[in-house]
Amino acid sequence: MTDTHAITLDAIGPGPEYRNGSIWLPQLFLETRRAGHANIEGRTFIECLIEGPAVLLPLSGCNFDGCNMGDAQGDPRSLMLKPVGSERVTGTVAIRDCKFIRCRFLGVGFTGPQSFLDEMIAGLGGAAA
Repeated sequence: MTDTHAITLDAIGPGPEYRNGSIWLPQLFLETRRAGHANIEGRTFIECLIEGPAVLLPLSGCNFDGCNMGDAQGDPRSLMLKPVGSERVTGTVAIRDCKFIRCRFLGVGFTGPQSFLDEMIAGLGGAAA
């Protein structure tokens, strides 16, 4: 028989500002949903480590300023996932009106409309798809 121990995590909390912390996106997503909200909204992340595994879906009003978006292994397009459905993307962490300032992303992909993907790729120094 194997001993099992419960894993407990300190709450990340509702913000609205996070500074110099490690943010595990699956946990922040669950905390947000359990609080009755569909999207992570109006949050500011300053010099945080944003950890996945996760796929971020910026809905509107999101800014990434001076961030390290993750290891693209030479091709920024490898961080982007193109939606296949015309109306919805299921299984993502939806964000709205969030600011990421000098953050570092680890194990995080990004999705959204083609215009968003092209803008992100261009901002990371790659060619649009």
